[in-house]
Amino acid sequence: MELDDVGGRSQVVSWDRATGGRRVLTQARHGVDACDLEPDGGHVWWFDTDPDGVGLWRRQPFEDGPAAPALTGVPPGRPYGIAFDHAGKLAVVCVGFGAESRYFLGTPGGPAHLLATAPGYVPLVDLSADGTLLALAGRPDGPTAVTVVRLTDGRTEVLAGDRHRRVWALEFRPGSGNDPTLLVVVEAGGRYTVATWRAGHDIRPHEQLAFDTEITAHWYVDGRRVLIQQDRSGRSRLLLSDLVGGAPSVLPTPPGTILDLACSPEGGIHYVWSREAVPPRRLVVDPAADRHPAPAPPTASGRGEVWTSRPYGRIHSFLATPPGTGPWPMIFLLHGGPFLHDRDSYDPRVELLTGAGYAVVRTNYRGSTGYGPRWRHDFGHRVGLAQLEDLGAVRRHLVDLGVTEPGRIGLCGYSWGGYLVLLAMGVEPDDWAVGLAVSPVADYSTAHRTALPALREADEELFGGTPAEVPDRYRAANPMTYLDRVRGPLFVAAATDDERCPAEAVRRYVAALRDRSVPHEVVWTTGGHHGDAADQTTVFSALLRYAATVLPPGVRTPASPSQDHRDRRGPTPDQPEGGEWNEATHCAARPDQHGRAGPRRRHRQDAPRS
Repeated sequence: MELDDVGGRSQVVSWDRATGGRRVLTQARHGVDACDLEPDGGHVWWFDTDPDGVGLWRRQPFEDGPAAPALTGVPPGRPYGIAFDHAGKLAVVCVGFGAESRYFLGTPGGPAHLLATAPGYVPLVDLSADGTLLALAGRPDGPTAVTVVRLTDGRTEVLAGDRHRRVWALEFRPGSGNDPTLLVVVEAGGRYTVATWRAGHDIRPHEQLAFDTEITAHWYVDGRRVLIQQDRSGRSRLLLSDLVGGAPSVLPTPPGTILDLACSPEGGIHYVWSREAVPPRRLVVDPAADRHPAPAPPTASGRGEVWTSRPYGRIHSFLATPPGTGPWPMIFLLHGGPFLHDRDSYDPRVELLTGAGYAVVRTNYRGSTGYGPRWRHDFGHRVGLAQLEDLGAVRRHLVDLGVTEPGRIGLCGYSWGGYLVLLAMGVEPDDWAVGLAVSPVADYSTAHRTALPALREADEELFGGTPAEVPDRYRAANPMTYLDRVRGPLFVAAATDDERCPAEAVRRYVAALRDRSVPHEVVWTTGGHHGDAADQTTVFSALLRYAATVLPPGVRTPASPSQDHRDRRGPTPDQPEGGEWNEATHCAARPDQHGRAGPRRRHRQDAPRS
């Protein structure tokens, strides 16, 4: 069972591994963002949402039958998590109502009662297999990083984090045992370590399972071993390990990105895999039998990667070029987040842009995941500005390598990437030939004031406080601050009903462009932050047409005196082999809809802007 595009909407689809057949299970009017399967496999739960992300959980037979309320008596809200006990006799859902999280318990298909409420965004992680413990996720660097509620008497235990020790809860051990064990990841000392917790005990780190970049982990089906996915430099690997002693074994998977995975009852690991020029595929690895990875297609031509050395570290970028020889006009395609990263994974936008004659670079600027805690956190709350420094360094590097030329380089970004586009066009107007921003954050103070609780939490982590507490940081990071410096040209697309990046701020921003006679084009859509397939196609077609008008492929533009590509240092002596552009090194990006603000949390639907 998976979520897949059906007629432009995300729906729940079953897949028969033996025959390859697909069957559409849902016909949700506005698509499905969250779903789960009851432990016995008999019923599917899916969240029936309106365009604003508010709705109800539905339950329907897996084989055939109508959908009905999954739990009666639960009012409409936002999906903040779902969990079942081992037998599927109990279900818990967390639903967001404004600035509050509420937890409801009931028998699937029957009435539910309110268990508890919590202020803010405190999503449900999991219910223990015996139905006695409920794990809730706070901020990983906060004093209530994890709260465990004992359902028998309402007592709680709290696992604390701080800025030196972040804690994520993942899931309880499966099976019918009566000694619930919670799987945890702890970030401390520059490492991510798999740990476990039991009621009445401290967190127990398993030091042989410590990694230098982000991980997520799952209990393996035997309830004894742990399956770990590590993301490093834009690629994934899978490991399987006992919790006591011994090094983990690396499972044979082809180079690229693992987008999703699940374990079958027989022990096989089903995963969705992709590589930069290869659309997602379903693959299976059997830890007991497989010794060699599934064969991967050969690396496509015109694909490579670049490492750009700076005093604070090396900036990693994926590069795709059109056929022929450069220099080419170039588009930086910026990922959202910022706590995401571009990966060695298929992105159709890259194919369309290179097909139109542009080189495309995807840079994992500071704040990106997959490069360790320091790269993710240590930029001094200089939100946006630190990322622009990284983009500028990569831009100059690629000019020095002859891949592109000054005056022929543009920016394109969605969501938080769109925010960086608007910020760059004001902070560094001489450096970018065009800005293409879709669903951007146009005014950070407005965005924080009107955002969902999860997004406010992410903003406050980034900035180190609220706009009232650190106003100078928000002002320095705000595209509105630099409006008088914007010269364009700019393409802006936004949804009138975007709940993550408010349309109110975009309207004020484009009105200011109009008042200043800045060349620009605006496209308005509906359908929320991500929109449906038809809206996405309309927006990208308009974006590509605008780019071709103001930055036509094959037409060279002389650099102005201000485009002096400062700091013309090429690769430094300590740059590793492959630091320059090498076509045919393996590459990609995860089209992750919801992002991963740390190790994956179960059904965390409202993660930072992506």
